Amino acid sequence: MTDIQNLANSFFLEISKREDEIFERAVRENAIPKITGEITKGKIRWRGIRMVQQNDLLSSVKWVEQRGKQISPKIVCDYKIKLN
Repeated sequence: MTDIQNLANSFFLEISKREDEIFERAVRENAIPKITGEITKGKIRWRGIRMVQQNDLLSSVKWVEQRGKQISPKIVCDYKIKLN
């Protein structure tokens, strides 16, 4: 892999890790009832929790909802293409 590919991979890995932390915190603190212990697919499904993602050509927005109500902050990523 090139240095640019390594940099891009580490960048996207870090973003993914931070998103996971934000979403886990939202599920543990803002869901009703709160999730304690291990977060499993069954617990998520039973509480009506889902991740919503809206993609555009140059942007992406993600958040977590519980039965239609937003329980996490929206994470917005805007992408820019710069041509020299």
